[in-house]
Amino acid sequence: MPLELHPLEEADVPIFTDIMWESFTYDGGVMGLMYPNGYSQEAREHSMQRTLKSWRKYPDRIKKMKVIDTSLPENDKYKKIVGVADWLFYPHERTAEEIEAESAEGKEDGPPPGGDAALMQDFFGALGKVGREYHGTQPLVRLHILATLPEHHRRGVGAMQMRWGFAEADKLGLAVWLEGSPIGTPLYKRHGFETVGWLDWDARKWGSEKDVPHAIMVRPAKKL
Repeated sequence: MPLELHPLEEADVPIFTDIMWESFTYDGGVMGLMYPNGYSQEAREHSMQRTLKSWRKYPDRIKKMKVIDTSLPENDKYKKIVGVADWLFYPHERTAEEIEAESAEGKEDGPPPGGDAALMQDFFGALGKVGREYHGTQPLVRLHILATLPEHHRRGVGAMQMRWGFAEADKLGLAVWLEGSPIGTPLYKRHGFETVGWLDWDARKWGSEKDVPHAIMVRPAKKL
């Protein structure tokens, strides 16, 4: 099989950023609403710097993975990377103050150039509310990002990423949480996630032509 899973490297961050854009704007994805005038080079640089800053600061917490397709040509624009994932590991209970400090760190660099700051504040504020209301300070694993190039959907890329994350979570005996988009939710259900609620956020309020419901999902803890 030409698909292989590997740890993401710092040199891959530009491609990581581009795959996120392609994935999260596909079929009305929310990232297209966040950047109504497109993803400028300035916005892209802002995203890459934020990604590197947090990853370097918290290497034990943040684990980034990539799936490559070895059958693609050497001049492939994504260097044969067809999907990426970003996992957050919290093996110990955190205080409310620690969670708030992490949230504040994420805002230190300000809104990205060309982004809809009000929409982002609304969307990410809703995500923060999920944490407070559903899992609080408990230890957990969070699948923060799972992005596959649309032309490589239905090839098992996401499943490969999840198998790795589940194995790591099971070693720790922790549940895995995520917020699933309409495209991702069926995949997550097939791999054992349960829907426990819905993100309190209205895409139509921000110009979307359709609802973009995000499911709050958990894969219960399993101990080896």
